[in-house]
Amino acid sequence: MAFATASHSGLARSRSAMVCQARFGRDSGLILGPGGNNNGPGRGRPDSRPGLILPGRGGPPPARGPQRIINPEEVKKSRAGENYLPDESTLGLVGEHQLGQLGPPTLNKYRPPAGFMNESLPEDAPTSSQDPNELLSRLSSGAGKWHELAKLIPVLTSKGFAATTISDMTGVTPLEQNKWVVAATVYDSVKAGASADVLRHFDQEYGADLLLPFRFLGAERRVAAAEYIAEKNLDPAMCDVLARSMKEYERRPSERTGFSDHPADCLAFKYLRDAGECRKREDALVKVQQGLDVAVTEGARARLAEKQEESPEAAAAAAGPVTASLITLRLSPDELGVRPIAVVGEYGTAQLDDLQAAPRTTQTGAFRIFTVEAPPASAASSSAAASSSAPAVWPWVALPLWRALAMARHPVALTLRDCSAVAAVLQGSKAKTDDDKRRLQGPGIIVADKAPAALEEVDENCWYLTQPEGARSLQLVDGRRAAALAPRGALAAQVLFLARPPFNETENRGTELLQV
Repeated sequence: MAFATASHSGLARSRSAMVCQARFGRDSGLILGPGGNNNGPGRGRPDSRPGLILPGRGGPPPARGPQRIINPEEVKKSRAGENYLPDESTLGLVGEHQLGQLGPPTLNKYRPPAGFMNESLPEDAPTSSQDPNELLSRLSSGAGKWHELAKLIPVLTSKGFAATTISDMTGVTPLEQNKWVVAATVYDSVKAGASADVLRHFDQEYGADLLLPFRFLGAERRVAAAEYIAEKNLDPAMCDVLARSMKEYERRPSERTGFSDHPADCLAFKYLRDAGECRKREDALVKVQQGLDVAVTEGARARLAEKQEESPEAAAAAAGPVTASLITLRLSPDELGVRPIAVVGEYGTAQLDDLQAAPRTTQTGAFRIFTVEAPPASAASSSAAASSSAPAVWPWVALPLWRALAMARHPVALTLRDCSAVAAVLQGSKAKTDDDKRRLQGPGIIVADKAPAALEEVDENCWYLTQPEGARSLQLVDGRRAAALAPRGALAAQVLFLARPPFNETENRGTELLQV
């Protein structure tokens, strides 16, 4: 019997030792261990075994004593006098000996978050510490003005909520989230300098659309724009026009003479520039009138009045539309690439004096307009006295501006009735067979450069024009013979090429030149 009693008491002590009690003190941390606490009413010998320490506020460790974990769901079933108070001092873990010392029983152990039923957020609310479910609930129910709800979005983003997740849980699309956040920054800058009446104008549902276009302006310009919007009750589309007008005013300091930085003058300045870009007179007058309707300074009105009065086509426009059309053609470089050359005569009859009396041309301008330069008076008089065949009016030929012709200093031309009848042409073109001679049949033009610089050095691979002693006209000589005549000054010009007319046949055989 004694053994039984001792066994029963030992079992009771072991069960009592296994009971775990914990308590959150206002000034202490949470310590759990198999030996209980160290400062409880059941003071005993300290246990050397390690315990579990949960971080908390510093302070003396709790006393030992029997402990147990309290489940809030089981509070309803507790004995009379066992109470549960869900505050920060005893949050779910309470010692048995203190259950009756915590005050009267509490019925609202699950309290809603603070400010749950508020229609708007308090200013500078610590939303970063609030429950994400509360923030999402506010967004989904629209509990607040748009600029107040916009402050919840960055907090949710910092807690790991993506824009698509917020959209799925609240119905606020990512585009609208971005619009609220950006427009809220504009609202905060306007709030620092605008009156309460102006701010109330942007509390409406589409207030974000009114302020969003002004995100690229400075804080002072935003305040001026907000006051003008509230005064004129502008819609979102007109706010976008106003924002672009104010930005354009800042970018064009050299063109805004007469206009002030008032938002209305910025609009007037935009209408003035729009009028200058109109093609029709009536459209330009409409833009000018819009500028006059919004301008607030005399300088702006004066600039618009000048634009309204100018335009020399006003009388013609009043007389009626013009029915005649003017054909405009754009020339290509190839169409302008020609050079006029004086024709000194026909090969076989033209003499040296005729060649020396030939005028030259110079071309200038975008259209290569050419002017004729007469030879010096001494040369002209000597040529006229020596030859009676010099023409009173020179004939001209326009040839394509090939490289050889473009490099010539003073080109002249001699006509040929039949290229195959000139022996020098047959020799220079290497025509040996009858077929080669038949291909050379027909007229041609010999183009030569009579500038003295072209005769300074004789090239044996070129042909030259000269009039030997006793000859009645100019003749073609090869470079070897020209080298022998050069010391005596008998050379007249260096031949550049022989030009042939195009074929009359339908087959396109090109424009290949036969060099003499």
